[in-house]
Amino acid sequence: MENKQQIEKVMEMFSSATGLTAVYVDIDGKEISDDDQFPPVCQIIRQVPHLRKHCQTCAKFGGFETMKNGQPCMYRCHAGLADFAVPVKSRENTLYGFIIGGQVRLEDDETQVKDFLQQQPLDLSSHRDFAAAYSKLPVFSLEKLSASAEVLGTLSEYYLSSVLNEEAKPAKESTAQVKKHASSKKEIKQALQYIQKHIHQPVTLEEVAGHVYLGPYYFTKLFKKETGETFVSFVNRQKMNLAKDMLANDDLPVSYIAHSLGFREISYFSKVFKRYYQTTPTSYRAMSRKKG
Repeated sequence: MENKQQIEKVMEMFSSATGLTAVYVDIDGKEISDDDQFPPVCQIIRQVPHLRKHCQTCAKFGGFETMKNGQPCMYRCHAGLADFAVPVKSRENTLYGFIIGGQVRLEDDETQVKDFLQQQPLDLSSHRDFAAAYSKLPVFSLEKLSASAEVLGTLSEYYLSSVLNEEAKPAKESTAQVKKHASSKKEIKQALQYIQKHIHQPVTLEEVAGHVYLGPYYFTKLFKKETGETFVSFVNRQKMNLAKDMLANDDLPVSYIAHSLGFREISYFSKVFKRYYQTTPTSYRAMSRKKG
């Protein structure tokens, strides 16, 4: 509860300063903030169950893009509104979720929401409150929205990370969180933290060895001794654990999941996945859906 109060305090400060909505979601894009913290137009859209799921998928997409690129991610939600995401992390890099900001119209841009309305089997445009809610959405320039995202990112990175209680349970534990090893070597502890922080990016042995000021050869031996696993095997296992969860619970394309975990080639991602789970990502998704 203490952590949520700290996060809500930051969101309230941000909203008061910018006039933008800010809401808190877990790592799967599911709402932790109450529905009434969303702008009215989003509340109306979220009344439709399958559209709410699309909202959650968009939030998760924005969150993972933020983690992958190391900076706030601006994106279009499925309803054509402009959003951005920033991660909520502790000083020890435990990922609690994401703050989603925006839910605005961009200047000189009327087609996105009109296209969204035309695609819906339920005519939201006939909803008695929808037109009024849409007309009241803030209109931002891309530059102003980008600057606002940077402000929220700075608040999260430098203020929230220092006040979040690491002992409190995160909103939802990330399946990609690096396993805690009983290593007494501070270099390996630092290496594991670095891997966790950059799990959505390509991570090389040379890069991590350099981060902890060790030569690649010595780091390779020390890492295997302390974790019982080679560096490449360890990193891939963390990535595949997260991929498995995304395949089972989301409708994101396999290509997006691969790229969000730092794989440039989808074929290589599929090869690695099959090595760990003896099936392809597509087949795994189909099997997990049947079980569900």
